[in-house]
Amino acid sequence: MSLAGRLAQYGQARGSTGRAAPVRAARPPGAAREGFAHAVMEVAVARGGARPAELAEDLAALELPTAPALARALATLAVGPREGLDAECPAVMFDLETTGLMGQPSTVVGVAAAAWHVAPDRLRVEQWSLGQLGAEGDMLVHLEGVLRSHVGPRCALVTFNGASFDVPLLRRRLVRHGIVRPTDDPLRMPHVDLVVPARRLWRDRGPDCRLGTLERDHLRLGRRGDVSGAEVVELLWRWLERPDAESAADLARVQRHNRLDVISLAALAHTMHGRMRRPVDAVERLRAARHHQRLGRSALALELLQPLLVALARVAARRRGSALEVEAGMLAADIDRRAGRRGEAARHWARVCRAVPGHAEAHEALAKHLEHRARQPGAALAVAGASDSPCARRLIRLRGKLAEGAEIPSLPQVIDAWADPRV
Repeated sequence: MSLAGRLAQYGQARGSTGRAAPVRAARPPGAAREGFAHAVMEVAVARGGARPAELAEDLAALELPTAPALARALATLAVGPREGLDAECPAVMFDLETTGLMGQPSTVVGVAAAAWHVAPDRLRVEQWSLGQLGAEGDMLVHLEGVLRSHVGPRCALVTFNGASFDVPLLRRRLVRHGIVRPTDDPLRMPHVDLVVPARRLWRDRGPDCRLGTLERDHLRLGRRGDVSGAEVVELLWRWLERPDAESAADLARVQRHNRLDVISLAALAHTMHGRMRRPVDAVERLRAARHHQRLGRSALALELLQPLLVALARVAARRRGSALEVEAGMLAADIDRRAGRRGEAARHWARVCRAVPGHAEAHEALAKHLEHRARQPGAALAVAGASDSPCARRLIRLRGKLAEGAEIPSLPQVIDAWADPRV
């Protein structure tokens, strides 16, 4: 069917004029439901525990966190509520499968799943599947009620790329069906989008940062006969337009894909937590430190940087420091400068200048410190003049501050004086 035909069919099913309907009341939990299916399954956290037969092979090697472990993981990956996440139910993992992209008017929610801990070692997975276009509103009423009853100030919503897609699309569809008002925020909750820390940690270290790629590379989750995002759209439309035995099998593949998505989110959060705390190599160490620095955890960032800073301090004058060591030195300097530890920051800049003579940013920062904080215009002139991109105005100003005939120290003298070899 063409897009125009789909839109016409959907408009007839909705009976809509294009305006948001009055807000609809949620049905009681036990009310009859027509036009959509609601399924529930439970998954044991421990490997070797009871896991649904249709997912057992895929989940066999997957390490899932207990509820307290997930709470700790999410606290590492994002800034959580001040009082901390609930150790019994810290998060609801959530994912949508839709019939199109965000801006397409024909896009509806075809399948949705949510997973949360019902015991420290057991996850509950609930899934909603649309059976006919006109039932999307009824399905979303039920879905919104379940989310609202579980997600709260101490329970985060966890998604993968949900800040850009799942959450805004769900809000749009809730408003479209009159379930909430346009001015309401139906998902007022802490939101942890795992794509953000995943990109911080693993960008450019694999073909991409898609969920399926990260599952394969870091979670040992092998999906049998999985479907791509483009296939999901086509399979959902095929089911909604002609719900027969063949399209029901297609829908089952989408449902399985959707369930694996929400389950793997918990495992991904747990794995990233471990790597953010115990990086496996220097690249991850630097990236994890940057992540913690962005979240205001300066002490942890400096602790992770320490091995790289030790290596930077040991760089001899005739050997250039590695790019990672230099980047670590500049990051540590920025952390110390922001914390008011300007002497420590100057030490890092001096080490970078020694490791990479002429490093423009380090020379400029150290020259500023020597001129304005240490009140050593001669030393500042030696450092500024050796930069690969010296500031002409700074050089003129520094020369003006020096008494006629004043001796300017050599650059190695200045650098060695500030780059204390002890870390």
